[in-house]
Amino acid sequence: MAVIPKEPLEWLGLFRQQMDEIFRYLSTLEGREGYAEQEISPLVDIYETPTSFVVEVELPGCETKDITLSICCSTLVVEAVARDSVAAGVNYICLERATGRFCRAVEVPPNADLDRVKARYERGLLTVEFPRSKDKKTHIREITIE
Repeated sequence: MAVIPKEPLEWLGLFRQQMDEIFRYLSTLEGREGYAEQEISPLVDIYETPTSFVVEVELPGCETKDITLSICCSTLVVEAVARDSVAAGVNYICLERATGRFCRAVEVPPNADLDRVKARYERGLLTVEFPRSKDKKTHIREITIE
């Protein structure tokens, strides 16, 4: 039995779900292979503890060998490829799991220690932990004009 929304925002959520389903369906039609390799933005949680900053990224269907982590300036870049799980010769009624290339960039806080960063991947969740820097450097300073 379908749930009928009562609030306007619930209607928008339902509309968005239906539109997502339509576009996923269209991307599976023959002759539309270009849509299957679209870039998907994974869900990210960012939080801090007393000793560190933590970034958690959902990467369903990825293996560790398919994930690339890099830090450019003060930005964490997460790239991954989820292998296609669509079976050949099968007519899907509902296909909601995203596959393809994932990429997400997250700004790292200025007092994070980029040299002691640790990452682990477990059950589809990538966790990157940045310990807080022991140095109390000033990251904003005035520059004199000559």
